[in-house]
Amino acid sequence: MKKTVALLVFLCMAGPLLAGDDFGFRFGLKASPNVSWFRTETRGFSNDGLDPGFSYGLIVDYGFTENYSISTGLNILRTGGTMRYRYTFDPGGENLDTEKRRDHYLRYVEIPLALKLSTEEMGYLTYFGKFGLGLGFNIQAKADDRIYLAQDSTLRTKDLDISDDTRFFRAALIIGAGLEYNLGGLTSLLAGLTFHNGFSNVLNKDNPFDPASPSPSALNNYFELTLGVMF
Repeated sequence: MKKTVALLVFLCMAGPLLAGDDFGFRFGLKASPNVSWFRTETRGFSNDGLDPGFSYGLIVDYGFTENYSISTGLNILRTGGTMRYRYTFDPGGENLDTEKRRDHYLRYVEIPLALKLSTEEMGYLTYFGKFGLGLGFNIQAKADDRIYLAQDSTLRTKDLDISDDTRFFRAALIIGAGLEYNLGGLTSLLAGLTFHNGFSNVLNKDNPFDPASPSPSALNNYFELTLGVMF
C-alpha cells in the first residue's frame, strides 16, 4: 500500500513536466465516495441493500485533440454489497433450511480506461462526458454473516475472509459526466458523477443451498461522486 501511494504522488508531481500547452498528458488526484449494490438473477439469491464505499487514486488524461482524450489512472477501490440467499445450516448434525445475509467488503486495484469528450472552456468551466471500461483486481475480500434461526434469533459472524469465494478479476462499463473549474494554467478543480455497471461475476463458490445447482452469479454496480484536482 505504501508503494502504491508513493507511486501516485510521484506521477502526480511529474505531470506538469509531461504535459504540453495544448495536448499531451495531464495528471490529477481524486477522492470518490460511492454507493454500491449487487445485481443477480440466480434463483434463491437477492440484493438486500446498498453499501457505502470509497476510492482514491491517480487520474491520467492524454489529450490527442483539443476536445478528445484518453482517460486512465490507478485507483484503490472499496466496494461491495449485501446479498440474502437460501442456506442449509447444520447445528449439531441437524440440517436446517434457512437464509443467510452476507455483507461483502471488497477492495480492488482498479485501472479505468475511457474516452473523454470535453467542451470548450466557457467562463472558467469545461464540461465533459466519458465512456469506457474499468478493470479491477481483488486485493481483499471480507464479509459479515447473519444466519436466521428459529424463533427470530440470528447467528452473527464478523470479519470473515472470503477471498476463496471471490473472483480475482472484476470488469465494468463506465459512463460519467462532470466539469472542471480552471484555477489558472493547467490547474483545475474536478467534480463528476460516474456509474460503474459491472458485467463480470464477482462470486466464486457453489450454491450453498444446493451444490448440484449452477454456481451463483452476482454483478457489482456502484455510483460514485468524484472530487479532485488536475494539474
